[in-house]
Amino acid sequence: MFYLRKKRDFYSKKAKQEGFRSRAAYKLLQIDKKFNIFRENQTIIDLCGAPGGFSQIARDQTQSKAAIFLVDMARVRPIPKITEIIQGDITQLDTIHLLQESIIKHGVEHREHIVLADCSPNVSGHWVTDHARQIWLAEVSLGISNYFLASAFLTKVFHGEYFKDLIAKIKEYYEVVKVHKPPTSRSSSAETYIVATKGKGRGKVKYNIAFLLLADEG
Repeated sequence: MFYLRKKRDFYSKKAKQEGFRSRAAYKLLQIDKKFNIFRENQTIIDLCGAPGGFSQIARDQTQSKAAIFLVDMARVRPIPKITEIIQGDITQLDTIHLLQESIIKHGVEHREHIVLADCSPNVSGHWVTDHARQIWLAEVSLGISNYFLASAFLTKVFHGEYFKDLIAKIKEYYEVVKVHKPPTSRSSSAETYIVATKGKGRGKVKYNIAFLLLADEG
């Protein structure tokens, strides 16, 4: 327990010293070093992005040459060289429409898209419920990734009963699907990340925006 607390404290202190808004920034940095998901001139959608650590890494890893759109229900302070911050609920269609309008407004709708989803539910303390809610958020994020025909999709996920079903669903839309736990994550935590690349480009054909409607009703 002392080691885990010390590990968290190390990355939290490091984030503060290096100007990152959360220790989660190092999770994404470690993921990108392994999977090389970022390139210049991408359109990057950062779902559940508050307080902004993921967007900061995406910016730095693309030398500030990507268009980055951060979406979260919480109000997020402006971040230098982030294209736009959208306050809204990713499970609501109005938010997705705002995101789409913003991407078009900035003239980056024809670039390669990638979607990052570091989403977590409000934890109730009841594991079965929390796991189901987190998987649902990952599925909604997959729906958004499909809608924008993203070439790569990264989502946080909790291990549990529905984990394998989520993997199978992601494999319908991405050729390469890897499960990875970055060193920054606590070894005792159920948290892990799914990295999906080589999108099959069939999201709009099957789901379009209707996928989000189905998810929202669940």
